Amino acid sequence: MDRKHLLTDQLEFYRDLGVTHLNLGVPTAESLEAGIRECERCEFSAGRKGYISGSGSLEADLMFIVDALSEEDVKAGEPLSGEAGELMSRIIRAIELDPGDVFVTNAVKCCPGDLRKPSPAEIDACRPWLMKQVRLVNPLVIVPLGNVAAHSLLSTADPITALRGRFHHLGRCPVMPTFHPEYLLHNPGAKSQVWHDMKMVRERLRSR
Repeated sequence: MDRKHLLTDQLEFYRDLGVTHLNLGVPTAESLEAGIRECERCEFSAGRKGYISGSGSLEADLMFIVDALSEEDVKAGEPLSGEAGELMSRIIRAIELDPGDVFVTNAVKCCPGDLRKPSPAEIDACRPWLMKQVRLVNPLVIVPLGNVAAHSLLSTADPITALRGRFHHLGRCPVMPTFHPEYLLHNPGAKSQVWHDMKMVRERLRSR
């Protein structure tokens, strides 16, 4: 199914729900960048060490969402850097895509400057930016990597172990949660499960 027919299905879905008016304005990359840079929705804004809005193609069919930024990510200018980023690039190539042809962003846009996980309130505060990015990119499939990304995108508290292995939906967009590459570095036995998930993503992309 191409994007025109996908949009038709989405509009018919909202019509069936009784929606009679939609604000269809799509944010621009520039307005999102400015909004994220100036955001003060949560406590991260006071002491953040930097931010990254995302990287890759804004016309990507496949969108990856990772968790919060580290200081190393900010220095590298990438949503996911180091060994974990290299592993993600290998995963993308394994499904016959180029890393530059996908879009990667963080569920939490700011780097807090410490190693703690974002709180549910901080994840919720950043969710509107994430949803605007989804609207901007309009991918065919979204892959949240790890608990923080899956919880933000799907508004659930279920663990990634319960979410992975099957498609969920954000509106009509298929969503395949799977393990974060950092988790795979410490638990290489889980790579086969990620490969299972990514093969499903590849087949879904080929069928659209």
